[in-house]
Amino acid sequence: MDWSAPKSVRQIGDTKGKTKIYVEDYVMSFARRLVRERKDTEIGGVLLGHRFYHAREKVFLVSGMVSVKDFHMRNSDTFSQEMWTGIYTDIKENFTDLDVVGWFYSNEKAKDSIPDSLLEIHRRNFSEGDRLLYVYEEDGSQDDFYLYENSGFLKQGGYYIYYEKNVEMRNYMMEETNRFVHIVEQEDDRVIRNIRGVIKENEEKKKEKEAEGKMTFGLASLVLVLGLVLGAVALNNRNGFSELRDQISGLQAGLQEAMKGGKEGNKTDVETLGGGVVSKGAVSGQSADGASQENAAADGASEENASADGNSQALENVSQGGVSAMTNAVSGGGVSAK
Repeated sequence: MDWSAPKSVRQIGDTKGKTKIYVEDYVMSFARRLVRERKDTEIGGVLLGHRFYHAREKVFLVSGMVSVKDFHMRNSDTFSQEMWTGIYTDIKENFTDLDVVGWFYSNEKAKDSIPDSLLEIHRRNFSEGDRLLYVYEEDGSQDDFYLYENSGFLKQGGYYIYYEKNVEMRNYMMEETNRFVHIVEQEDDRVIRNIRGVIKENEEKKKEKEAEGKMTFGLASLVLVLGLVLGAVALNNRNGFSELRDQISGLQAGLQEAMKGGKEGNKTDVETLGGGVVSKGAVSGQSADGASQENAAADGASEENASADGNSQALENVSQGGVSAMTNAVSGGGVSAK
């Protein structure tokens, strides 16, 4: 293959040996950008370019790279058919006449096991011919190329970064940037939606608690009011019953006293003679004037007796009417209390 070394290069490390590695600047920039954008995430990529011998030296010319989608979500060390389909689709759509010459790896959480832990991945996916492994960590702990030889990795002393127009890699980087920004925006939207959903749920729960509190307070207030009303009614009924009982007792005592007084006032000492009523004075021979006065007194007594009888009847009617009225009042009050 006719090939001449790039004119604009920058040497990294010790490049002595029979293997020369040249990596275009956009490839290095893309690899390091992936690491910065996806911290604490296992990252994988496929290195593209050419591999050949020149002046008895093995030369790797790396001018492209595609990321391995969902590399950190793989189920085994062997890339799935979907992963390889995505890799070859990106290669076909973005690059021309480039071959797979190796792969890229970065994982902040597995520094101590790199690259030994990657041997199985390399054997299952990149063991055909001599393939490279480039490991880079942003903190500087790893920035090395390894060559797979004799079923193991051989660390290379150094490499070259070269600079030239690389339109295909630049365009791919721009597309990946837009895709990554879109993914980030979608993720941000999802996070925002989740946050809004949590806020809305909390607000709904708060409203439910407030409604329950108001209902509980309302029921408690209603129970309190009902208790006060029932207590007042019971107290009023008790007082009413007591007053009514006292009034009835007083009325009965008054009636008994009146009836007793009427009977005592009506007592008259008389004797019957020949169907007439005469006083004791007449029988004993009192004078005619005295008899006349006594007759007048007798007439007055008769009127008093008639008056007493009328009073007794009236009191008895009042007693019966009062008791009946009180009975009705008690009965009505009981109904009211219910």
